[in-house]
Amino acid sequence: MRKALWIWLVILSTLNGCSSSLPVYQEENNFRTVKIKGTEYALHKLSYGGKTYISEPEQYINPAFYKDLKLGKQIGKTEGGMRIYQVKNEDERVVMMGLMFPELFYKLE
Repeated sequence: MRKALWIWLVILSTLNGCSSSLPVYQEENNFRTVKIKGTEYALHKLSYGGKTYISEPEQYINPAFYKDLKLGKQIGKTEGGMRIYQVKNEDERVVMMGLMFPELFYKLE
C-alpha cells in the first residue's frame, strides 16, 4: 500500500512540475452571446501572446465533428487550473479541459 501511494505521489509531483513552466492563458467567460437557430450561446475568450481564441458554440449543434478531433500536446493552462491543448492538425483550434470538466473548443479570432 505504501509503495502504491509513493508511486502516485511521484507521478503527481512530476505532472505538476511539468505543467508549471507552461504559459498561463487569460480567460474571459461570457463576454458576448450569439444566437444560432433561436438558441443563445455564451462565448468565452482565451488569450496569450497576442492571440485570442473564441469558444465555438457549434460544438453543441454538431458534436459529431468535434468528437473526431484529436488532442495534441498541452500548450498552456489557466489560472484556475484548466489545461489548454493544441488540436492535432489544426493550427487555429485549441481545447480547454480539466478534471470533471468537458472539452471546450476555441478557434483563433
